[in-house]
Amino acid sequence: MKAVLVTGASRGIGKEFARQFAYRGYNLVLVARREDLLEQIKAEFEEEYNIEIACLACDIAADPKAVYDFCKDNAYEISVLVNNAGYGDYGDFIDSDIRKLEGMIDLNNKALITLTYHFIKDMKERGYGHVINVGSVASLIPGPHMAVYYATKAFVMSFSMALREELRKDGIKVSVLCPAPTKSDFWNTAEADTSSDFDQRVFRTTTDAAKTGYMLFETNKPYAIDGLAYRIIIGAARHMPLELCARLVGMIQDRTKKKS
Repeated sequence: MKAVLVTGASRGIGKEFARQFAYRGYNLVLVARREDLLEQIKAEFEEEYNIEIACLACDIAADPKAVYDFCKDNAYEISVLVNNAGYGDYGDFIDSDIRKLEGMIDLNNKALITLTYHFIKDMKERGYGHVINVGSVASLIPGPHMAVYYATKAFVMSFSMALREELRKDGIKVSVLCPAPTKSDFWNTAEADTSSDFDQRVFRTTTDAAKTGYMLFETNKPYAIDGLAYRIIIGAARHMPLELCARLVGMIQDRTKKKS
């Protein structure tokens, strides 16, 4: 079965990313930790969109190669890999739980590298394929109070753009989706209180982000920032000295509070 693989597909941007492909008739391999949620999506999407869906419930931070092995064992040909799984943590670095930060690096970076490494070998043999890595507006600026998360997303951007150039001659495309702050469970995992009126006004929806992500598949742009306002803001921020940019981002993020 030829399919699109989406990690972190049980909810949030991952689920809506999967919906964008399902709507257009692509078969899916969905990966996340929550088997019950994956099975619900499978039932919903197969009925609504008349496609085939395979689900794998696993912790890709612990064993990312298990996803590749699952696809090989079941003859799933992955033409598009969407590395969406990831999480963040809000708070000053010195006060953070180091185990949570290490787990974030394992998921946001190590798992992404491992999956990409294995699947692009098959893509190269076939002469086509597309890897879409989900970064963030955090990929492009420093982020006090979420320093490690921002750094993991900067890694995603740097790695992806280098890989895009390496694979350009092989018919394999690599792109990065940079969502703006989005209404999702991400903030619960990050233990951040985003209930303020300001947060609710500026946040984008998971559907907004997924539509922007699907556009990358159709256009093969190197990356896309979700939301015109954020494209303008990030564009301006990238022309500032890094120290000033970090100070301004820190002031903005001071509006968010750590959940007690």
